[in-house]
Amino acid sequence: MIIHLDATLPIEVATFLVFFWLLKRLFYQPVAEIARRRAERIEAGLRAAEESQRRAEETQRAVQRQLDEARAEARTIIAAAGKDAEAERQALMARAREEAESLLQQARIEIQRERQAAVDRLRREAGALAVLAASRVVGNALDTAATRERADKVIADLAGEAVAEVGGVH
Repeated sequence: MIIHLDATLPIEVATFLVFFWLLKRLFYQPVAEIARRRAERIEAGLRAAEESQRRAEETQRAVQRQLDEARAEARTIIAAAGKDAEAERQALMARAREEAESLLQQARIEIQRERQAAVDRLRREAGALAVLAASRVVGNALDTAATRERADKVIADLAGEAVAEVGGVH
C-alpha cells in the first residue's frame, strides 16, 4: 500500500477547517446564543412561577388566618348576643314579675275597697231595716234621724266586733 501524498489532503483538511469555522461562526454560535437565551427565559419563568407559588401560599395562609379570626370573632359575637339575650330575658321576666305583683297588689286594694263599700252599704241597709222593724213593732215614733244614727252606731259596733272575731280570715 502505497500512500500517495499530494496537495489534496492538506487542501481538504484546510477546506474542512474553514468550513467548520464558518459553521461554528455562522450557525453554532447563533444557535448556542438562541439556546442560552431560551434557557435563561425558561429559568426566569421557573423563578417567576416559584415566586408566584410562594406568594399564593402566603396569600392563602393570610386568608386562612383572616378566616379563622373572623370565625373566632363571629363565635364571640354570637356568645355575647346569647348573653345579651339571656340578660334581656331575665330583665323582662323581672319586669313581668314586678308588674304582676303590682297588679295583684292593686287587685287586693280594690277588693278591700269594694269589701269595705259593701260592708258600709250593708250597715246602712241593716240600720234602715232595724229602724223599720222597730218602728213597726213600736209604732211610727222611732222614725227620727237620731234613732237612725243610734241604730247605725250599734250596727257599726256589732260589725266591728264581728270583723275582730273573724280576724285575718279573708
